[in-house]
Parts: sequence; C-alpha cells; structure tokens
Amino acid sequence: MGTENYLIGSGRVFFNDGNGFLDLGNIPSINLQRAITTLEHFTFSDGARQRDKTLVTESSMGLSFNIDEFSADNMNILMFGSGKAASNQAGATITDEAATAPVILDRSIFTAETNISSLTIDGTGGTPTYVEGTDYEIVNATTGEIKIIDGGSITTGLTLELNYTSAARNRFKVVPGKDFTITGSARIEIEVSNGQALTWKINNAELKIEGDTAITPDNWSEANIILNVLVDKSTTPTEPMGALFVG
Repeated sequence: MGTENYLIGSGRVFFNDGNGFLDLGNIPSINLQRAITTLEHFTFSDGARQRDKTLVTESSMGLSFNIDEFSADNMNILMFGSGKAASNQAGATITDEAATAPVILDRSIFTAETNISSLTIDGTGGTPTYVEGTDYEIVNATTGEIKIIDGGSITTGLTLELNYTSAARNRFKVVPGKDFTITGSARIEIEVSNGQALTWKINNAELKIEGDTAITPDNWSEANIILNVLVDKSTTPTEPMGALFVG
C-alpha cells in the first residue's frame, strides 16, 4: 500500500453494437456505479431484535459518464438512431426550383440544397425578377434560409422560382427514434496520472440516455449516458459482469 495507489485519472469508453468498438470520444467525467438491495431477517432474543441473516435480493453495476464530442456516431446514440448514412451534396447550378414552403411575408423559405451562392428569385416563367434586400434577404447561405420581406413586391401565396449555385457538402444523416434499445459489449479504459490503470471488459451492456442536452452559445455542451452492465452467465459464466484488470 502507498501513494502510488491514490487514483487520479480519466476514462475512455468504447462500445460495440456489433459493428466494432466505437470510441465515444472525450469523457469529461465518469462515475463507477454499484448498488445492492438486501433483505434482512431478525430474530428476537432476550427482549431484543437482532439481525441474524442478510440476503442480497438485487445487484447492479455500471457507470455514468458525460460526453462532449457530438460526432455523427454519438448523435446516432443520443437520438436513438439505427445508424448513420452518408448524405453528400455534390454541388450544382440550380434553376427554376419551386419554393416548397408557403410564401408568407416575414417568414422564411429554404432552398433544397445548402451552401448556396448567386441566388436570384423569379416569378412563374422567369418574371418578374425580385430584388435582394428589397423583396427578400438571404439569412443564412449555409442552410439556404431566405426571408420574404414585408413591404416588397412579393406577396403572400405567390409561386417563386429559385435559381442559385450550391457548393459541395459532405454530411451524415441519422433518423431519430428508430432504435431505443442500445445493447452490445463495452470496454472501459481508465488512464491515470497517478494510481493503477484500469481496464473493464464488459461482455453484455446497454446504453441509456439520461436527461436533457443543453446547447448554448456560452458553454460547452455535454450529454449524460448510463452504461448498465447486463449479467451474461451463458457466454461467460465465470465473469457474468465482465472482468476488471488493475495495473
């Protein structure tokens, strides 16, 4: 025993849902969790109630941790997706694209593609040509947001044709709410600046998303995840909650 066993460290979490171990990225905080529920029996002797038997009726292990890297893979977990898929935009010159949202004054419409430039807006058949800054304004060229200006020549209900150039953009698409059960195996690595390094190999586990995720302009966002260890007596009967390696 000695000061070399005092623990200061940080954690890394790897989760395998059948597609290989995914590194969940930077972990600002990690907490090991253990809990048991007991049933106690008491006997009465010499006028006193005395405990003579305790049984463990429930036990659980796992960990709680925060992530702050919002990659496509992590967003797939946080939003209960069933996987990520490439959603790439090659870039093109777009002509006569019909505005899909209703044209309403002081409201926004969006182009079908993003990363736009050289926007012009016409009426049906190419006339009239509306004036940027008077009839409409580009609010965000990255998202393709256009706002119809109240007091210009565009009136509510008009059919508009959008002409613009889009630049290439590579993104991933996640479909939220497709898979609420996140199960697999896990590996926890505790890397230390003092103390004994820890590796916890977990054969069967589930991820649960806890609480809200605040996205604000003045602080780093974090999301809390619970990893529950699931007992696996069939595959690894001698290590039903995995194996912990110290040192």
